[in-house]
Formats: sequence, C-alpha cells, structure tokens
Amino acid sequence: MLSRRHITLGIVFAAVVLAVVAVGLKWNESRGLSDIHKVLSRFPVEDAIVLNVDFTAVRDAGLLTASPVPLEPEYRQFLDSTGFDYRKDLDTVTASLSKSGNFFIARGRFDWKKLRDYAAKQGGSCYQDLCRMQGSTPERRISFLPLRDDTMALAVSTDDLAANRLTKTGATVTAELPSAPVWISVPGSAMRESAAIPPGLALMLSALKSADRLVITVSPFGNGLAAKMEATCRSADDARVLASQLRTVTSKLKDATQQNKQAQADELVQVLTGGTFDDSGSHVNGQWPFSKALIASLTSGI
Repeated sequence: MLSRRHITLGIVFAAVVLAVVAVGLKWNESRGLSDIHKVLSRFPVEDAIVLNVDFTAVRDAGLLTASPVPLEPEYRQFLDSTGFDYRKDLDTVTASLSKSGNFFIARGRFDWKKLRDYAAKQGGSCYQDLCRMQGSTPERRISFLPLRDDTMALAVSTDDLAANRLTKTGATVTAELPSAPVWISVPGSAMRESAAIPPGLALMLSALKSADRLVITVSPFGNGLAAKMEATCRSADDARVLASQLRTVTSKLKDATQQNKQAQADELVQVLTGGTFDDSGSHVNGQWPFSKALIASLTSGI
C-alpha cells in the first residue's frame, strides 16, 4: 500500500521545493495571479494533471496546526536554512503535471535572502530573474523565477529555462472549476498510463481507466472531511459500468483488509474501504469520508 506520508508529500511538494530560490522583484500586475482561471492560462496547453490547493482555507479549517511529532531531519534542515514553513507561509499552489514537465505557481511569504542563499548552497545558479538547479535525476532540471514578491514560478523539466513559460498568459481558461479548497483534475489519458497510477492504489484506480476525466475534491463534510470524485464517461452505459466496477473493487478491498490486521489499522485503507458510488447520466460520483485526524497523521513530522 502506498505510504500515507507520500500522499501528503505529493500535495505539499510544490510548497517545499519552491523555496530553493529567492529573487526579490515587485510586479504590479496582481489580478492575473489571484484569479485561478488566469493562473491556469499561464500553464502549457496540453493534456495535464492539474492540482490546486488553497492553503489559507486549509489553515482556517484548523488542519495545519503544529505537529507534536518531531520534524523529520531533512525537513528540519530545510526549515532552519530557509525559514520557510508551508504550514504558515504558503497561501496557494496551482500545478500542471504532464509529460513535458511539472509546472507550479505558488503564493506565500518568503525570506528571499535565506532562500537565495539556500539555492546557492544546493549548487544552483541565478542569472537575472531566472534561477536553475539540478533535480534528483539528470533529466530533472529545476528552474525558478519571481512573478512578484509573494509569488513564485517553478518548473521541473528537461529544459533549464522551462519556468520562463509561466511568465506569459495564454487564452483565459473558461471552464467551470471546483470551488473546494483542494482539488485535482486528471485526464483519462493519464489514468491509462500505468506510470501515473501509484502501485499501492492500482486496484482502486484500475477501474477508472475508462473515464475521460476524473476530478477529486476535498472539502468539509459533517464533523470531518470528504474526498469527492466526479468521473466523466463517454456515455451513460459506460458510467453505469464504471460505478459497478468501483463498488466491486471497494468490496474486494474490504475483503482483503479483513484478512490483514496491519491494513485494518491503516487509516488510509479504512478511508478507501468506506467509498460509496453512484452514476447519473455520463457521470459517476464517489465519496470517501474521513476524519480531520487523518490529516494530522499524514503531516506529522513535516
């Protein structure tokens, strides 16, 4: 099963990695960076996974309080060097993830001098507004530049200059977007690529390969939270089949969990086995309620 911490790290990845660069520059065109539709117009036009996290709303919901668990050594070092703590310093992150690269735009509060020094210590270099550094593998080149004092652009790509693509806007995105504080939109093409599916969740996600697009949101639900899914299919018949497949997969996961005591104690497994599904027209809706304590567990130590 996929590590619970990996799921949270995937959400806050942009918050952590963005802070390896610092360049102070004021940019007066602020409207284009507060409207999510205009922010999305800066990303490359391609079939991409799109992620948006409103950290301000998440904080206001009391979900990013200080953890009593000691910070992991790597994050402790990062925090001491940069002064950047995503729990209090990040406001929003919007990301576009595709074959051509991963692109991020984030707003928050940054100690620019510390961040610039940290980038240099990591072997990075800056020329004018653009900063570059090597990623975890040779083909992963990280580039950064400021859009304004409180907004940073980042790209992870084979192109050293990929972040420059985020400085210009294209056609404004007009599609209706989720209002939830956390959402992710996944095109069907990504679902059908095995590399895009975490191995530990392959059983749950395999049924979704037939969907044209998948949107998952996280928002308040009762006294806790809920992850809600809307999958768009080609037809009503496809939607009925998909809903049936998801119920079957959930039932099999429940049966497997009953035979594994370790899985029974895993909060994430319990969330997945609590999923419910229904279909309406060409759409399939799913819902996985969970407690706020799960967020605290996932973010402990980071």
